[in-house]
Amino acid sequence: MLKRTELNEKIAEEIEEEEKKKRNRKILKVLGWIFIPLFILFSIGYLLLRYIGNMGIVVREYPFYSNKLTDDLHGIKIIHFSDIHYNEYSSKDTITKLVNMINHTHPDIVIFTGDLVDSEYSISLEEKEFFITEFSNIEYTIGKYSIKGEEDGEIFHEIMTNSNFEILDNSVKKIYCNHSYFQLIGVNDENFLYSSLKKESDTSIFTLVITHMPDNADDIVSNFSPDMILAGHSHNGQVRLPFIGPMMKKIGSKKYIDSYYTIENTHLLISGGIGNTKYHMRLFNHPSINFIRLKKEDN
Repeated sequence: MLKRTELNEKIAEEIEEEEKKKRNRKILKVLGWIFIPLFILFSIGYLLLRYIGNMGIVVREYPFYSNKLTDDLHGIKIIHFSDIHYNEYSSKDTITKLVNMINHTHPDIVIFTGDLVDSEYSISLEEKEFFITEFSNIEYTIGKYSIKGEEDGEIFHEIMTNSNFEILDNSVKKIYCNHSYFQLIGVNDENFLYSSLKKESDTSIFTLVITHMPDNADDIVSNFSPDMILAGHSHNGQVRLPFIGPMMKKIGSKKYIDSYYTIENTHLLISGGIGNTKYHMRLFNHPSINFIRLKKEDN
C-alpha cells in the first residue's frame, strides 16, 4: 500500500499531466484558427493567380477616328495580339481559341507584336507544325504582319513566314485598300534605324507603327509622329492590384505598361498578351487582344 505522501505525489503528477494536455489542446486549437484560414487564403490566392487569372481571353475594342483616313480606309478592322510565350505550361486549346476569336471578328488586318515562344523552351516539331497550321487558319482580307520580340529566334521566323505573316523588320509598308493606302512601319527593338526609316516614311498620311517594347514610343513619336503605335511586352503588368496598378515591370516597359496612352498626338495601345513571362500567374488582368476599327473623321 502506497504511503500517503507517495499517493499525493502521484495525484499531483496526474493533475499536472492533465493540465499539460489541456494546454496543448488549446495551443493546437489556436494554431488551427490561425493556419487553416491562412491555408484557405493561400489556396484561393494560388487558384486566382495560377488558373482563374489566366482563364479566357478579353477582347478590348477601340474605335479610332482620324481625318487622314479616306473613304476607302474607313471601317478597316485590325486585330492586334502579342506575347504568347509558349512553354511547358501553355495549352494548345488556348491557341485554337485565340484563332477562333480572331476569326470571329472578321479582321482585315492582323498584327502580332512579338514573343511567340519562350527562348528557354525547346519547341517540338509537332508543336511547330501545330502553330503553322493554326496561324495559317487566321482569316484576313488585307494582310497579316508581325514584329519580333526579344525572345524570338529562328523558330519565330519559320512559323510566321510559313503561316503567311509578313515580318516587318525596320521596314515601311504601304497597306492598300481599293485606291487608298496607309503606312505601316515595323521598328526592331534591337537595332533602331530611325534615320533610314524616316527617309522612307511619309507622315502626311495615316501612319501606324508596330514595335515590341512600348518604351520605344517616345523615340518613335519624335521621329515619325505616327497616329498610332501598337506594342506588347509589358503584359500590362501581368499582376495588377486595385488602387496600386501593375506589379511586374520589365526593362522595355517601365514607363509605358498599361493598355492605353496618348503621347502628344499619338495613341499607344499595348496588348495585355496571351501568355506569361517568368511567373505563370495573372491577377485582375486576363489575357487579351485589341480590336481596332479605323474611322474616317470629317474635317
